[in-house]
Amino acid sequence: MKALIVDDEHLALLHFKKMLERTNAFQSIMAYQDPVEALEHPETPAVDAVFLDIEMPGVNGIELAEAIQSMNENIQVVFITAYNEFAIKAFELNAIDYLLKPVVYKRLETTVERIKTNHMLRQNAENTEAHFSIQCFGSLQFHQILKGAKANIPVKWRTSKAREIYLFLLHNHGRVVSKDMLIDLFWPHYDISKASTQLYSTIYQIRKLFSQIPFSQTIEKTDTGYILRLSGAKIDVVEWEKSLKGAPPLNAATLHLHMDIFLSYQNHYLMEHGYLWAEPEKARLSQLWLGKAYELIDYHIQEMNDHQAMDVCLQAEKIEPCDHKIMQYKLQLFNKNGKVEEAIKEYQRYKQMKDQIN
Repeated sequence: MKALIVDDEHLALLHFKKMLERTNAFQSIMAYQDPVEALEHPETPAVDAVFLDIEMPGVNGIELAEAIQSMNENIQVVFITAYNEFAIKAFELNAIDYLLKPVVYKRLETTVERIKTNHMLRQNAENTEAHFSIQCFGSLQFHQILKGAKANIPVKWRTSKAREIYLFLLHNHGRVVSKDMLIDLFWPHYDISKASTQLYSTIYQIRKLFSQIPFSQTIEKTDTGYILRLSGAKIDVVEWEKSLKGAPPLNAATLHLHMDIFLSYQNHYLMEHGYLWAEPEKARLSQLWLGKAYELIDYHIQEMNDHQAMDVCLQAEKIEPCDHKIMQYKLQLFNKNGKVEEAIKEYQRYKQMKDQIN
């Protein structure tokens, strides 16, 4: 790996470079006192990690980090500061860590290990041509797909609030989510100062967690809020809706494709988390999926394939056991085939479930 250090204090720069050399993690280390000179060096976009002093005249460390990451978003940023209060501001960028002056070698080793792990994950992803996906059907999960095999990427969320806010940003990925909206939604009873601190802390937690995930995600701060940008991974609900809308007309030749679309919907959107803000999207997607179920059932009934029609009903019932129209299809099929007792049992089951919900 290659590293870049920028600190306007000459002695501090030399001392930190020696400490970084002790880690034996970097093949080359460039060191500059002048931020502009560092920015203009032709090899800067190719470094793997930058260590930036925040408090510098002219171009400060935060501005320099923004400029460097605009050249290469994969460069890992570590801020160095003498003041704790700069930490929150530092993590408004996609920084992997920050170090307090005077830097303790043991603490530096922890930071370097984090950089090495993140670098290795990204290299493995590039070398093996792995693909990545984010699961939102049912619950949040991250997956790596390699040679057709899907493996879970374990992620340890520090708090459930951090996970929920990440999912809210993912739900709106590519769009700005205002700070006011986040505070109103997640800290409605806090005073604005305390709520803002909680929000900054949570965004910081999410950004630190990105180092555990081997594809690119960034949270950018705008004048009004935050925007999550994602590359190198697909979101299952987005891909599912694309396949649904792009499907050819249903006929004998395309039946298998439509069944694959129907069966790939294995649970409702973020069902296991129960977020109130996700309910409209959950309802929208479930109606699209039920529409596909109705289409398949009608097709099978028209083709006199009652057994296949019932199979679709039973598959839909596993996820949506109280859908009135699915119940009506089952009654129709039972009565058509002379299974009156089964029809009665089905109606009683449906009525009991509805009564329990109400």
